[in-house]
Amino acid sequence: MLDFNNPVIMLMLLPFLITIIGHGLFRYFAGVGLGHTLANSSLTIAFIITFTIYYGFPSLPIRTSTDQLFIISLVSLCFGFLQDRYPKIGFLSPASHLAVMVLVVFWIYTSDIPTLTDKAELFSLAYTIIIALIVFLKLEDIQYNALQAPVALFWAAVGLYVVSKGADIPLSENLMMILIASIGSYLILNFPHPKFPFGAAALYPCYLIIISVAMNMYSVDHSLAFSLIILTSIFYSPNIIHLLPHDYASPIIKLILPAAPIGFAWLFS
Repeated sequence: MLDFNNPVIMLMLLPFLITIIGHGLFRYFAGVGLGHTLANSSLTIAFIITFTIYYGFPSLPIRTSTDQLFIISLVSLCFGFLQDRYPKIGFLSPASHLAVMVLVVFWIYTSDIPTLTDKAELFSLAYTIIIALIVFLKLEDIQYNALQAPVALFWAAVGLYVVSKGADIPLSENLMMILIASIGSYLILNFPHPKFPFGAAALYPCYLIIISVAMNMYSVDHSLAFSLIILTSIFYSPNIIHLLPHDYASPIIKLILPAAPIGFAWLFS
C-alpha cells in the first residue's frame, strides 16, 4: 500500500499520476485536437495540487516564498491556458509575455529587498531580469521544436535539485522533486514521438517556478550564484548539439547533453 506520508511518494509519485490522469481527462472531454493542445496544463495542475497538499493554501496577505510561488504558478497557468485556448487573442501579445516575466522577477526580488536604494541592488536586479528574459526568449524559440523545451526545463529542475541538495536547502529540493516528476511524466507520455504540444500553460509556469526557486536559493546562499549561472547553459544545449558531428547528434546525446552542466554546478554548490 502506498504511504503518502512518505515525502518521496507525495512529492514525486502524486504529481506523476496527476499529470497522466490529467492528460487523459483533457483528451477525453475536449476531444482529439483541443484536448491534445490543452492537456499540457495538467503538468502545472499536478504541481499546484501537490504543492498545496504538502504546504497548504497561501495566506493573505502573502508572507512567505511558498505563498508567492502558489500565486505565480496559478496566475501563469491561467495566463498560459488562455493563450493555448485562444491563440489569437489580442492582449496575449509577445510584449505581454515579456512584461509578465519582468514583473515576476521584480516581485520576487523586492520581496527580499523591499527598498532598492543601493546601486549594487539595482545592478543585481537588472542583471537578473536580463538573464531571465534571455533564457525565456530562448525557450519560446525552441518551444515547439520536438521536445527541446520540456527536456531543457526538466534538466534545469534536476540541476536546481542537485545544487539545493548540495547546499542543504530542503524547500528547494522538495519543489524541484514535484516539478521533476510533473515534467518527467509529460516526457514519458510523449515518448518516443511528441503527441501533446508543450503549450504556454506548461512553459510559463514551469519556467517561472524554476526562476522563483533559483532566486530564492540565491537569497539563502549568495555563494550559489556561479552554480546557478552554469545551469543556464542547459537551455542552450541545442546550439551545442548543432556543433557536434552529425554521427554524434543522436537522440540519446540530445537527451543527456543538457545534464553535463549539472555536474559542474554541483561542484560549486
